[in-house]
Amino acid sequence: MAELRYYAGMAKGLMKPVIVIPVFNHASTLGGVVESLREALAGAGEELPMILVDDGSTSPLPEIKGGPVWSVTLLTHKRNRGKGAALRTAFEHAQQQGFTHAITVDADGQHDPGDVLKVLAAARAHTEDLILGQRDMERAEVPRASRTGRNLSRFWMRLYTGQDMPDTQCGLRAYPLAATLAVPQRFRRYDFETEILARLSWGGIRIRCVPVRCIYFPPGKRVTHFRPVLDSTRGVWANIFLVFRRLTPLPFRRLAGDANVTPAFGKWWKWESWRDAALAAMRAGSSNSELAMAFAMGIFVGLTPFYILQTILTIYLARRMHLNVLAAVIGSQISIPPLAPVWFTASYSLGHYLVDGQWTGEAFTRFDFSSRQLGPFLLGNLVLACVMTTVSLFTARAVLGWVRVEAGDGVRVQR
Repeated sequence: MAELRYYAGMAKGLMKPVIVIPVFNHASTLGGVVESLREALAGAGEELPMILVDDGSTSPLPEIKGGPVWSVTLLTHKRNRGKGAALRTAFEHAQQQGFTHAITVDADGQHDPGDVLKVLAAARAHTEDLILGQRDMERAEVPRASRTGRNLSRFWMRLYTGQDMPDTQCGLRAYPLAATLAVPQRFRRYDFETEILARLSWGGIRIRCVPVRCIYFPPGKRVTHFRPVLDSTRGVWANIFLVFRRLTPLPFRRLAGDANVTPAFGKWWKWESWRDAALAAMRAGSSNSELAMAFAMGIFVGLTPFYILQTILTIYLARRMHLNVLAAVIGSQISIPPLAPVWFTASYSLGHYLVDGQWTGEAFTRFDFSSRQLGPFLLGNLVLACVMTTVSLFTARAVLGWVRVEAGDGVRVQR
């Protein structure tokens, strides 16, 4: 509790913000970004110092001068270490200098300077929260790949945090430094921005979204260092890691007393735990994709050999991943007693084929689970569960898309 009071006290005290700009070969845009920020802030009567981090640029940067009220600090990495590492360097330096919040701005010129004022105002109104810019990509000419990436990131973020963040990839943010530097950080490149949202959310820090302008330059005029294959792969790995961390029954570091963290399933032998799980399952906020994933996860658990504990395990996993518990439990019933022998036989036969190259004619009643049989059974069971989970995921999503039309904030069931 002392730790909670410490971070809350840091956030509720006097706010001292600083602008942070990570830079990597942005010589053509950096000067314009800094000057436009100064003009926008000066027009609103704001005077914010800046910290620039040169993350191993191979081309010289333009000279950025400070002034009587504008201090500019340039930090340098000798080699490129990634955007996340550059932000971490700036955050640590800012905290050492007594700053409490960092307003991050990309150096490519794709943030409207006026939106920095919006983010700053929101940070002052909610000093404990992380403020995240939310771009309106529907009104801008945004590449289809960028829209798809944002939607996928939004889905996974909601899955392992329970918070709906429409634009998890926007670099215009306001970080509360005490909380940000208190959580572990594994990733150091673009994936840092995904990880930090998850870890702060798990710690009880609320993520507030502020609408900002979406600026996308035409091809050839945009300065970007995003590598589609490599960085997308890193993003996938980051999401996989965060999913497994969420499923791990280990406590998260709490940063705020009013943490909005979904608790683990309570004492399973008590009626209250089952009642709470049922109430959570009936919430109306589940999208069709979330319902399909919950059902598919239940299928996977139902086919695994965790008999007797399957329902309890399904509820636990669904609660940890903020999925609809009822849909997950329904999926787990694939292994009810009349069907269990069928899946046993199918698992062993498939495993025997994968190991020996031929199907076995042994029936379920003849299994003795010797060391010779156990290996093929477990292998076949895993493969069967993965295949059935994949098929059920796409099937459930297609069926839900036909019978349950999502419209705005709610859903409409087709007649």
